[in-house]
Amino acid sequence: RDQVGALVTKDNADIIGIQEGFRSMLDDLSARAPGYVEIGGGREDGMAKGEYSALLVKADRFTVQESGTFWLSDTPETVGSRTWGNQVVRICTWAKLYDRGNQRSIHVFNTHLDHQTPLARQKGTELILERMKATGAADSFILMGDLNAKPDESLHATIKDAPQHLVDVWAALHPNAAHEESGTCHPFNGQCNGTRIDYIYASKSFGLTDSEILRNNIDGVYPSDHFPVRATLTFATEQPAP
Repeated sequence: RDQVGALVTKDNADIIGIQEGFRSMLDDLSARAPGYVEIGGGREDGMAKGEYSALLVKADRFTVQESGTFWLSDTPETVGSRTWGNQVVRICTWAKLYDRGNQRSIHVFNTHLDHQTPLARQKGTELILERMKATGAADSFILMGDLNAKPDESLHATIKDAPQHLVDVWAALHPNAAHEESGTCHPFNGQCNGTRIDYIYASKSFGLTDSEILRNNIDGVYPSDHFPVRATLTFATEQPAP
């Protein structure tokens, strides 16, 4: 708990996407890394039960204009629903955030796709993209999460071909990165050549400044079995958006 809190505090990100967070874990993190507004609910009941795909956003920078959680199924408003062969309930938490300093609004979506069923991952991705379209916004989208999909899985082509013009930030900034530098999943041993399944996608309306896979540890003890992925984005223009 202390190591996770210290990592979040040191990195000082403005927006954080959490996967596999239980209520007790989020409470521990809030106590150790204050200053964030939490958005989202547990996947089992939409409230506090089960894993969260929560968003944490800096309270001193953003105003939460809209937010919600939907289930990755044919009935996304039905709590606990799953219809694409996945045995585990999957959700996506989203928010429309107003950046008070830049006077811009952005839409952020955070998810954890299924680990077993390719159809569930693909259909879940398509649903998230539909929800992005339903916002009515033309740009300024961020999609992040544990997609449980290697870079060559078809859902990535679906994301890149969508009207939101989303770009895999790590891949765009590190096009020649060796496999040994790109792994994000490891069994708490810090191995860097594991599978890359954690992503941050950003629409082309953002400038891509930096992306890094954080491998922080204390004497070989890691805060998670996934390396956090970070990205630094800028607004491509100064023109305020509604």
